[in-house]
This record gives sequence, structure tokens and C-alpha cells, in this order.
Amino acid sequence: MGISVIIHTFNEEKNIRNCLETVKWADEVIIVDMYSDDKTVEIAKEYTDKIYFFDRVGYVEPARQFALEKATHEWVLVVDADELVPLKLKNKLIEIMEKNLADVVFIPRNNYFFGRLMQGTGWGALQDYQPRFFKKNFVSFSEAIHEIFRINKNARIYYIDDPEAGFIHFNYVDVEHFLDKLNRYTTIEARNMFKGIKQAPSLGKFLLKLLIEILIRFIKGKGYKDGLYGFSLTILMVAYHTSSYLKYKIMEKFNLENPREKILIEYNEIAKKIIGEYRK
Repeated sequence: MGISVIIHTFNEEKNIRNCLETVKWADEVIIVDMYSDDKTVEIAKEYTDKIYFFDRVGYVEPARQFALEKATHEWVLVVDADELVPLKLKNKLIEIMEKNLADVVFIPRNNYFFGRLMQGTGWGALQDYQPRFFKKNFVSFSEAIHEIFRINKNARIYYIDDPEAGFIHFNYVDVEHFLDKLNRYTTIEARNMFKGIKQAPSLGKFLLKLLIEILIRFIKGKGYKDGLYGFSLTILMVAYHTSSYLKYKIMEKFNLENPREKILIEYNEIAKKIIGEYRK
């Protein structure tokens, strides 16, 4: 038995070395890079020669299945470049594998936002379980953003219930980092809906989703335990869903993935009409 670690990267030179230092114990480390233009690949070569490239599509999900097919061992651990694998987690995974306790293992994540370890808001360690350790034949991946894992219905599931045996995830450095990703990811979400990769909700379901987001994150998810951080992140997630839905509706209205140019043409026509009033 052996373990293959797969990591997806794009311009992760600030994170990748720390990440790789915590998976050197694995039998195989596979990097799938989306043509980084920083030193990510150069650093990765110090740790593994199994480096592959995938088209830069703006989000990681389409490359997941590609990476999985490169893994040569039965057990696979999926790690993000901004995550660390503590020794306690490594030992727990090896124990699960050696005792054959499961087919798919859900791992808690200790999420840091803006320099703070989150206790609630959906990002507390035992709130953010990830099915990241599994036998190859029991998992496949979707291409839709944020809809990643497809788990075989016959899989034996195991939840690690100790936060100390969970990932350390440096999620967002600051608010600017969050907003940059929000803008990029919501455009991808909208395009997924426009192309039919992801089902678009009705207006009623969309509004209900916003209400549920508040209830789940701040109340049920105990976002209040994170104080201002929990409240602000709840509102930012409402903004995330609002942005993605609005972008989708604009694409739908103009029947274009990139409607900006068409809108600018319309604005220019309106401007010509207004200017023309002065020439009569």
C-alpha cells in the first residue's frame, strides 16, 4: 500500500514550499500546475519530478480528475497549496489506511481568515469537513466550481473528529485577497450557470439561499463566536452569491459569456443620441 498526494497550483510560490515540507513522507507527490508565471514550479521540482500542466481555466476543479488519473497508488490525499498537513494528521491517515477503516475519509480544516483562526461561521474545524483522503476507485470529480467530489454510494465513510488531526488552511490573508477571489470565482460561477454546467436557481430559490446563508453561517454555524469577523464574512458570502447570480442574469440577458463589450456599445449609442440633441 502507498499514498499519492496530489496538489494543484497556480502562482503559489508563497505557499508551496511550506505545503510540500509537510507531505514529504508520502510515497508519491503529484503537482498539477496551471502554467504559473512565478517560481511555483521551480520550487516544486525540489520535492518531486511528477509535475504536470493543465490549462489555466481560472479554477481548480477541472484539473482534479486529470490529477487523480496520474496517481499510481490506491490511496490518494488531496492537498491545496495553501494547506499544511500536521504530523498528527499524517499519523491518523496512515493508521486508517493500514487498518482499512474506510474508503473515504473526511478531514477537518483549521481555517485562518485575515490572521484569525475561525471558530464558527461554517469555517470552524469541525464545520469544514473535506473528503480528501480516499481510495481511488471510490471518488471522481465534477468540473463545476465548488462542486468537487463525487463519492461512490457504497463507500465506507470515516470522519476524523479531532481538530488537531486536521489540515491547517491559510484561507485568506486580508480583505483585498478575499474580494479579489470573490470577483474571480463569482464570474466562474456565473459562467458555469450560463453554460449549464451548474443549475441556475430561480429568483425565489436564490433569495431563499441568501436567507439560508445568513442562518447557517451566523446562527447555526455560530458565526457570532467570531465576532466582527463572523458577521462580516457572513455578509461577504451573501455578497458572493448575489454577485454570481447577478452576473449570470446579465449574461443571460445579453446571451453572452462576456457581455461587457455589448453593454459598452449600447452605452455609446445612448451617448451619441444625447450628444446629437446638441446638434439639432
